[in-house]
Amino acid sequence: MKAKYFNKSEEEKLFFAVLKNRVHKKLEGKNVSHGDFKFWFKGLFWTFVCYGSYALLFLDSISKLNFWIVYVIFQLSGLLIGFSFGHDASHNTAFKNKKANSILHFFSFLTVGIDPLLWGLRHIRSHHLYANVEGSDIDIDKNPFLRLSPTHAWKPKHKYQAYYAPFVYMFTLLHSVFMSDWIYLFSEEYDWMKRGVSKAGLYFRFFIYKVFYFSLVLVLPLLYVDFSWSFVVITYFTASAFTSLVFIIMLVGTHFFDGADYPQPEGEFLEHTWAVHQLYTSCDWNADKGWARFLSGGSNCHAAHHLFPNICHTNYSEINEIIEETTKEYQQPYHHKTLLQMMFSHFRHLNKMGNSNA
Repeated sequence: MKAKYFNKSEEEKLFFAVLKNRVHKKLEGKNVSHGDFKFWFKGLFWTFVCYGSYALLFLDSISKLNFWIVYVIFQLSGLLIGFSFGHDASHNTAFKNKKANSILHFFSFLTVGIDPLLWGLRHIRSHHLYANVEGSDIDIDKNPFLRLSPTHAWKPKHKYQAYYAPFVYMFTLLHSVFMSDWIYLFSEEYDWMKRGVSKAGLYFRFFIYKVFYFSLVLVLPLLYVDFSWSFVVITYFTASAFTSLVFIIMLVGTHFFDGADYPQPEGEFLEHTWAVHQLYTSCDWNADKGWARFLSGGSNCHAAHHLFPNICHTNYSEINEIIEETTKEYQQPYHHKTLLQMMFSHFRHLNKMGNSNA
């Protein structure tokens, strides 16, 4: 990863100082650095749905269709555990205790398949610092399928990427499970990300996690349900594909949307301060809707999360209005759309990046 230096604009620094002061004043007296009742209720709700549906898979009377439906519910609700518990735990905002956060983080990702420690390291050490900066934000690294940034090389196939992207997105989670995780673990290219973490501990956690994951999603169903192994495996892959699509729908447009900034620094220097950089590169969707926060674990309030990652996501509803008002007052960007608008914006962006002149 290439480290960059943010602009030291006094005007932008003043904006963030005022914003922080207003947010802290609004939340004064509340324990916002760890989970509250709403946080635990929501996370435990999805945990109950996830493992309750998982238990139903082993009923003797279950039909093939019902097995598939229940398996999809198991996978989707498992993803929502990751959104509700795992994301906050990676930022140490679930518990006050760092070790407790690490344990919750591990178990919150069990049905997703992406190694939680590796994901957490790249999420915090790369993405949260340098969102949308080529060579510094892993999430925007070049990939063989899609051109997501004007900094990526154009190829003729990209003319059609807005049409084939949904099929790519269906395999995003599976690609992470079977390929990306292993590359992040073993490639020396990502040693900067793993710095300060014991290699032995990293490998041990990785393999223990993968054993837990594959035992849960494949081995136990293969051993204890009455359907053929081929049906169980097909169910796993199709449910994972469906879950992956939902995962991408909720997240991909929060940074890859029409109007997002993809900074190309001059030398080592970025155009804006860290805080304003987050606003130029992030998009909220339905940030004022409780149902959206319930499903996404606050990921729909992307500006709030990037600006205040040490505040538990159940508090975002109280600070979104402050962000909107303060950005307007100081003439800073704030991108907010409905989920549908964000997805249309994402595909407009894909279409634009499919142009060789973009």
